[in-house]
Amino acid sequence: MKNIGLLFLIAFLFFFLGQVLWTVGLIVDSPLFGSKVAEEWIINVMFTLCSIFGLLAGVRLYNRK
Repeated sequence: MKNIGLLFLIAFLFFFLGQVLWTVGLIVDSPLFGSKVAEEWIINVMFTLCSIFGLLAGVRLYNRK
C-alpha cells in the first residue's frame, strides 16, 4: 500500500507543480523559461506525468482488491 500511496503523492506533486507554473504563467506577461513554447511544453509534461502516475496508482489499487 505504501507503493500506491507514493505513486499518488508523485502524481499530486506533478499536478501541483503544473498548476503553479500555469498560474504564474497567466499572471506574468513574459514567458517563464525564455520562450512561450518552452513554457507550454514544460507545463504539458507536468500534467502528462501527473496522469501517468495517477493511472499507475489507480490500476495498482484496483488490482489489490
